[in-house]
Amino acid sequence: MKSIHSLKDVKERLQAGFDNKEDSIQDSGERNGTQLKAYLIENNNVAPLDVGSPKGEWRELEDKKWFVNIDKDYPETFYLDTTRSRVWILYSIIDTNHSDIFVKDWIGRGKKLDRCWLSRKQLLHWGDLTNASWVKRGVGLAFSDGLSPEEDAANFSLKAWHGKKRLPAGLEKVLTTAQKEFAIHSIRWQKRTNSSVDMSTEWYSNGKVTINRATDVDDVFIWVAEMANYYSNALKNATNLRDTTFAAFELDFSQEINLNAFTGKVLNGAGDMKLWLTETERQKDFARYKGVDLHTWDRIFIDIGTNYAYLTIPKGGCVNAAPRIATIQGEDNAGYTKIFHEGVEVFA
Repeated sequence: MKSIHSLKDVKERLQAGFDNKEDSIQDSGERNGTQLKAYLIENNNVAPLDVGSPKGEWRELEDKKWFVNIDKDYPETFYLDTTRSRVWILYSIIDTNHSDIFVKDWIGRGKKLDRCWLSRKQLLHWGDLTNASWVKRGVGLAFSDGLSPEEDAANFSLKAWHGKKRLPAGLEKVLTTAQKEFAIHSIRWQKRTNSSVDMSTEWYSNGKVTINRATDVDDVFIWVAEMANYYSNALKNATNLRDTTFAAFELDFSQEINLNAFTGKVLNGAGDMKLWLTETERQKDFARYKGVDLHTWDRIFIDIGTNYAYLTIPKGGCVNAAPRIATIQGEDNAGYTKIFHEGVEVFA
């Protein structure tokens, strides 16, 4: 296999994978081969060579700000687009299970790296575009009740995929009702031209997208970059609002949460929320915390009630903490969560 030295080489390798999958669909009706995955990575002022790769180290391509990994076991399987200073795009061609584990470990050990945590409106972004034929093909909802003991936890998971025909009326009603209360974990979108499928994707709330089917690698890069730019603009907007007004971000939860259990989660700094907090005030239905965001070690302050929270991030701190907390708390125990700043919805 030809070694990768340029962005053109990356595109040729990915296009060959798409073409092989299309041939497989034509021959057997099955989609054989590994799916391309892309992860949106929030970068807080760190250089790619300083954080290493999910596997091995980075080597910069002839096209500046693009990198490929060097590794004994998984060589040239990760490609990193750092052309945006705040939101990187990490592409992976290895199997999903290994890829997700490697990426999670990389973000966990990478100083000042975080995921891009997509809100409901960001996941629905493709339906708002008028210059492309994107069709929603299903939704996945999640609620894990992660603040309750295992023996008392109530868990809910629903994935409803459909083709050209809509869901049956009864199931459509159930799904509509459930979406009002529970967080959206993923949405499937298809890009179509007339009767043919140009691209089939599944976007996840943790900033990951799987490309289940595609015909043109340039088209894939364009549309993944669309979401990266959308999220980057949301970060800039939220930062500007915070720096201008110094007001807190408000998180509204559709489900009530257990304050005692929340305290237990954040006191030791464990988990994907990356918070290390100390409780400073407590009432029956209210708690106040101060501490640090382990993503950047910046100070944060949180006032939290049973169905809301006020998150204060001092100037200079990373506002990505707001969508991170909203997404993880939403899927873990708080249900459908919105973020506001002085009454205006942000990350939307």
